[in-house]
Amino acid sequence: MKSVLIAIVAAFCAHTLNAAGSENAGKAAFSELSGMSEAVPVPPAAPAPLTKSAAAGVHGNPFCWSRGKDIGADRLGMPDSFCIRSMEFIPGFNEVSKLEIKGDVLNGIFDLKLGQQCDGFFKATAIIFSRVPMVQVCAPAEAAYIELDMLVDERGTIVSDPAARSFYGETSDACDSEWNYREIKYISKI
Repeated sequence: MKSVLIAIVAAFCAHTLNAAGSENAGKAAFSELSGMSEAVPVPPAAPAPLTKSAAAGVHGNPFCWSRGKDIGADRLGMPDSFCIRSMEFIPGFNEVSKLEIKGDVLNGIFDLKLGQQCDGFFKATAIIFSRVPMVQVCAPAEAAYIELDMLVDERGTIVSDPAARSFYGETSDACDSEWNYREIKYISKI
């Protein structure tokens, strides 16, 4: 019995390692040791480890947006239009998850906020453009940002097209007054 188990383990290991001819040798050894005339099928090999791209959820479709004229957004340098050529979810084990984007205007690695799981997916949001003043004195101030929203599954695969939202805000006093934000509509271009 011990030699039969050794033969099974040898056959399985040979198959998993894809060693040329080793699989047949393992089957032959098993048949010989067990006294069976037919070779027993070897279990399938373990799946290959995921590549970084497959694990990270690269989404390669180009997505483009444009907005209308806005004096405040223009003053803070918010792009009139932008396209994203690729996105990659970078899981964070000891830190915040990240989103790497490559595009024509906006590029880089951005912190990614994951929402609660719903129907097996997580809403992921990244701020891909931000102009927020460093408050050093109590005075009027303005800010602008663009966020990118998408759904990811538990493995980090991006499963939805991204949606872009942007906001412009201003306050009469950065220390004591509330910020008044308004949405700046970006329209998806095909």
